[in-house]
Amino acid sequence: MNEFILDLITARGWSIRHLGELTGISYSGIRDYLKGLPQRLSKDRLSRVLDLLELDMVSGLKSNALYTWRIEIQENRLAALNRVLQVTIERHSKPDTDTNASPKTYTQNKFEAIPLLGGDTDGLPAPYWMLRWKEIYILIQWRLPAASQVKKIPNFHDQNDKNSHDLLIVHPDIKKISSVCWASGMEISTEKVIGIQLTTAQLSQLKKCNTTDPLKLETLKAWLQTKPTEDHFWAAAQAMQQEPVSWTWEMVLQRLKHRYIRPEEAAKILKLK
Repeated sequence: MNEFILDLITARGWSIRHLGELTGISYSGIRDYLKGLPQRLSKDRLSRVLDLLELDMVSGLKSNALYTWRIEIQENRLAALNRVLQVTIERHSKPDTDTNASPKTYTQNKFEAIPLLGGDTDGLPAPYWMLRWKEIYILIQWRLPAASQVKKIPNFHDQNDKNSHDLLIVHPDIKKISSVCWASGMEISTEKVIGIQLTTAQLSQLKKCNTTDPLKLETLKAWLQTKPTEDHFWAAAQAMQQEPVSWTWEMVLQRLKHRYIRPEEAAKILKLK
């Protein structure tokens, strides 16, 4: 369990000291436990760690629970996330008792990724993904690596930032997470983006899910019943990066109608009086 916990907090960008502060346990005690010294945490203290992370001592992630994680798109965090998912699949998979069956490996099982479209930034067409395997649900809010931001323009990343040239066109790259595959009908690539289109109200709920108003699993399951749609503006935006296109008022109006349900919402974002 110590390696699983270490991978989980690494994926979420938590330090050992931060975990200690949240649980009221000494840094050295948690550090030593995570480094392979189980005797350094009593049963009571370990229970506090498991409760905070919503883990089961035997199976790790629990079934019929909704996990909400924020993960920055970095190599080490994606690798840690992949290990968490792989171990989860292994622990929840029942061994095949049929001796005549052909050998199977856990790698045949993967979490399904469902992109939730809306509120996108450059290179990140779906800031939220739902990862689903059996009855385990993980809602991930992706974050681009830290970059300089222009004041008063939310989510605008300075393209001259020293880290920007290292980024892929589409983030995150699902090929870097071997325990994940696209759910049926879903896709994110440089050519096409297909997922569940969220409304402005639903996006607002997602932004609050880690604060005072946690999102219920049943609510999210209802959202996932929506038929997947393609973001037609994604391909156009990618084309514009390669070949500049002259904007027209009609194009601007179409984009606003696509992103906002009511004109009042668009007017508020644009700070119109």
